[in-house]
Amino acid sequence: MTAPSNDIAELERLLQAATAENAQLRSELAIARDRQSASAGILRTIAASPSDARPVFEAIASSSRRLLGGFSATVLQFIDDELHLVAFTPTSTEADEGLKASFPRKIADFPTFALVRGGETIQFPDSEAAEVPELNRNLARLRGFRSVLFMPLMNRGTPVGMISVTRAEPGAFAADLVQLLQTFADQAVIAIENARLFNETRETLERQTATADILKVMAASPSDVQPVFDAIAANANRLIGGFSTAVLRYIDGAAHLAAFTPTDPAGDRVLQSSFPVPFAQFPPYRLVASGVAAQLPDTEVEPAARDIARARGYRSMLFAPLMSDGQAIGVIIATRRATGAFGEHHVRLLQTFADQAVIAIKNVSLFNTTREALERQTATADILKVIAASPADVTPVFQAISDSAKSLVGGHSSTVTRVIDGLLHLAA
Repeated sequence: MTAPSNDIAELERLLQAATAENAQLRSELAIARDRQSASAGILRTIAASPSDARPVFEAIASSSRRLLGGFSATVLQFIDDELHLVAFTPTSTEADEGLKASFPRKIADFPTFALVRGGETIQFPDSEAAEVPELNRNLARLRGFRSVLFMPLMNRGTPVGMISVTRAEPGAFAADLVQLLQTFADQAVIAIENARLFNETRETLERQTATADILKVMAASPSDVQPVFDAIAANANRLIGGFSTAVLRYIDGAAHLAAFTPTDPAGDRVLQSSFPVPFAQFPPYRLVASGVAAQLPDTEVEPAARDIARARGYRSMLFAPLMSDGQAIGVIIATRRATGAFGEHHVRLLQTFADQAVIAIKNVSLFNTTREALERQTATADILKVIAASPADVTPVFQAISDSAKSLVGGHSSTVTRVIDGLLHLAA
């Protein structure tokens, strides 16, 4: 009688084990599906936002916090020598404001960068531990977490950012969660690279289009450089993302305003009334006289630029000289509302527009010189024809000379006089 009972108990035990195993398998399958779904969702976001990685960063932060069972998550991007906060999951208003106020910051001032720049994953199982940098400890207290995982974003061996996931309680993250965060990090790098390539291609196309447009203006206005200057100012301002752009020419020892993009009537009047200005009172003349572009990242530190910058409403400036045969003949100035340096690609772009302005000046000068020479030759030929047609009367010749002189000089009037018997006679 005991044997059947033992068999039943064994069957029940096996059934319970199988049920538990099935439950575990279902749980693992659900987790795998959730992770796959999150990964697919991020890939869809990448496809839907080819020119802007920020929506991808936000999706990665949200998925990282949820799937790693985190308290919060952040995505940081390295831009030049600064660390920028590009996405985070909110916790509380005070903590969120404190986090946002901590960035951007110099990479050199962020100790965690030194730990992950080689591609290593770093964990602080307890943010209160003695070996945790003070900056990280203070941020943990501000945000309310006790453990954190840092995953670098590596692009061809170079760190371009990092993802951090925190927990409210101390303890290390499991290996499979570290691997999952690595997947999200790889997707973040793909988003950054895609946006970079997309924007570079778009910028290249926009530059080519702008260059072609300016060349069309040159062709349509061979004798007048003003339409070209207007087109250069407008295109440069648009492509650089400027607040305003001005084209200046150097004439007779002074800088003259040749073209500008308007802002508001009061600011425009301030700009127009500031020119022409002698070189001695125009610092940019010396700043770029050697032919090299220059920048003023903050106009508040330069007294010579501060007043007009405040009146116009900008805080940073980029200068690209117009160089002809080694001599500066003008300058293009682009401005922005925000402080900070312009990117190197924008410096090159403004210099390209400066080169086009020089070409336009030379083309107009050559065209007008050729036209004037032709007009002089035509006038001379016309006068010779009058001489030939009027061998007995000099009056038509004098009249033709007077008319031609007035026309070629662009005068208001012209007279020809003769001295006869010591008296001055009006001939034409």
